[in-house]
Amino acid sequence: MVKIFYWECEDMTFMGLIIVFGIVILMVIEGLLCKKKWLRIVSMLLLAFIIIFGYSIFKGIPFGNYIAKAKIASYVKQVYGINKKLKMPQYNFKDSYYLVDISDGSYKFEISYDLLNNTIRDEKVNSAYNSLFQEKYQELSKSYNGNIKLPLADSYTLISANGKYSKNIYDLKCFQMVYILGIVSSEKISPGGSIKMPAKVTKNLLDKLGEQFNVTSLQVIYTDLNGCFQVIVRGKDKVTLEKMQKNTSRTGEIGEVEQGIILELNK
Repeated sequence: MVKIFYWECEDMTFMGLIIVFGIVILMVIEGLLCKKKWLRIVSMLLLAFIIIFGYSIFKGIPFGNYIAKAKIASYVKQVYGINKKLKMPQYNFKDSYYLVDISDGSYKFEISYDLLNNTIRDEKVNSAYNSLFQEKYQELSKSYNGNIKLPLADSYTLISANGKYSKNIYDLKCFQMVYILGIVSSEKISPGGSIKMPAKVTKNLLDKLGEQFNVTSLQVIYTDLNGCFQVIVRGKDKVTLEKMQKNTSRTGEIGEVEQGIILELNK
């Protein structure tokens, strides 16, 4: 559900780029056919830029795969002691990262590198952190027996590609993205109080998770008798109460499940 939300946003952006490209290409063609020399030169420069930019979208920037290979090679050498030559990473244009398969004995896993954000995603590290997150989150869920009901949650871990790594994965500089979709509060609260509650509840949860997690991005969906609200924060700095409150909004489209919950809470 969370990833679908982000993919929809990315698809809308991609379609917007296609439309803009189409308009610019038509302008370039018109310029190339123009009799004015300066306009033809400008059009040729624009055409060269479009070709390079288009290549970057689908194949990554020129030499980007070499940068990704060097980053991943340094990482696996320091963390796993793997010194063998790696295959050239493949670019995934949809998610904008370079991906390579790693073999550690009989075990195979994926590692990807995001050039734009200079981060690494290690399948093994992500799995370890998510397991720890689930363990702690389930313990916290049991303590919320009152007006707050917590849904299932998920986490996603990225590693800073700063060149300094540790064999102990919990010593790596990591960033967590957390998704908590479906918090329900049965508390009788004013409309003005509802808009503040998603951030308050989430901040309380993050504080109780402990310092082992560095949550810098999140998506939260919260429902009470006044409606459905959403919190979306993205970044590399630790999430704060102020950031969450600033990025809280009422959900425009409410699903049937949420509608039913709101009706039940208003009885």
